[in-house]
Amino acid sequence: MRERALIITGDQVTLRATAERDLPDLRALWNDGRVMQWVGFPDGLGYDAADVRRWYERLRADPRRHHFVIEHPELGFCGEVYYATDAARRASLDIKLRPAAQGRGIAAAALRALIAHVFRVEPDVDEVWTEPSPTNGAARRLYAGCGLQPAPRPADLPPGDSYWALRRDAASRLS
Repeated sequence: MRERALIITGDQVTLRATAERDLPDLRALWNDGRVMQWVGFPDGLGYDAADVRRWYERLRADPRRHHFVIEHPELGFCGEVYYATDAARRASLDIKLRPAAQGRGIAAAALRALIAHVFRVEPDVDEVWTEPSPTNGAARRLYAGCGLQPAPRPADLPPGDSYWALRRDAASRLS
């Protein structure tokens, strides 16, 4: 599968489809316990270059998965955003930022741009969703600020601590 040169522009950020050249930055992000503690890895993932390469090959092989690096004109690489579509007309969302990029509005700009992109290019997606840790107040404020709200967890998903969603019709009212 060829790399897609997809670029999404948002307020103060650019989301660029992840390329091979981004793997060292992603490895550093994922190995940072300050970033990964919120997804259950307080010491980071401990990935080496081969682990990141295997992840990248799986990403490229799955047309339902879409991964982007977040870039800022002054800070450069800031983190990652991701979405994956499913058969239930949903897209799961994920975002992670380097600590130096946190608290600057970058996460909100990136997430808003990603959500708008999903609803623009994925006509079969009716809802975007995520599952912020109950102890991560910053993530919950971020998701609420981007229109996601706590909702009942769909029965077809594995058990989880939370489910926050934004339906397409509600997103169009936010614009």
